[in-house]
Amino acid sequence: MDFEQYRLERQIPERIYAALKEKSIIYLPLGAIEWHGLHLPIGLDSLTSHGICLRAAEKAGGLVMPPLYYGMTGSIGHHPWTILLEEENTFLAILRDTLRRLEAFDVELAVIFTGHFGRRQLAALDQLQREWSDENHEMKLITLSINQCPNAKMMGDHGAIFETSILSQLHPDMIHLNKLPGLEKHPANDPNGDSWGPHRRDPDNILFGVLGDDPRDYDQQKAEELYRTILQWVVDTVKKAYS
Repeated sequence: MDFEQYRLERQIPERIYAALKEKSIIYLPLGAIEWHGLHLPIGLDSLTSHGICLRAAEKAGGLVMPPLYYGMTGSIGHHPWTILLEEENTFLAILRDTLRRLEAFDVELAVIFTGHFGRRQLAALDQLQREWSDENHEMKLITLSINQCPNAKMMGDHGAIFETSILSQLHPDMIHLNKLPGLEKHPANDPNGDSWGPHRRDPDNILFGVLGDDPRDYDQQKAEELYRTILQWVVDTVKKAYS
C-alpha cells in the first residue's frame, strides 16, 4: 500500500477538505539527514517518522505533510553526509510558520512526530509544546518522539538495532546489513560492553557512527513487535488528543 490518499501534498483541495471533515488532524513528520552506518540510508529518521505517520493516519484519520529532513545538530554533527541545523530558532521558526498556517485553515489537531531524537531536537520540541499551550491557540498541538513509546522493548539508538528494526518494517529494501563486516569474524569489540562509547565515533571502527546494540543481531520477530507497539502508541495518543 502506498498510502497516497493520506499524503497531503498529493491531494487536490476537495480531497483535503473531505478528509479533514472526517478527522481534522494533520501530521508533521520530522527527521534529519545524517550518517547511520554503512547499512542504512542517511534519511532514515524522516523515512521512519513519515512511514509511521501515514499508517497512523490510516487508523486514526487525518492527512500527513511531507517529512522535514532537517533536524537539530548534536554530537555527531561532524560525521559524513550529516547535514543538520545549528540554530534552534531556525528549526522552531519553520515549525511555527507551518503550525500558524494549519491553524488558519481551521485544523483542529497538529501532531508533530519526530524520528530524529537528539537531545537538542527533543528540547526544542518540548519548548514549542509548552509555548504553544501557553499561547492558548485554537488548534491543539501534540509532539511525540519515536523513542518515547513507554511499552517499547528496545531503547532508542542511532543506526543500531532499534532504528534498523523500525525501518525494516517500513522499507525493507533499504536495509543493507551485508554492507557491514560479518559478525562472527568481526564482533563489535565494545570496551566494557559500552556500545555508546567514543570508539563508535572512530572512522576505523567496524560500526562507525552506529550508537547502540549491534544491528547485526537483527531479529525479524522483535522488529515486528517493536513496530506494532510504536504504531499503536501513536494511534492511541492521537485518538485521545482528538477526542
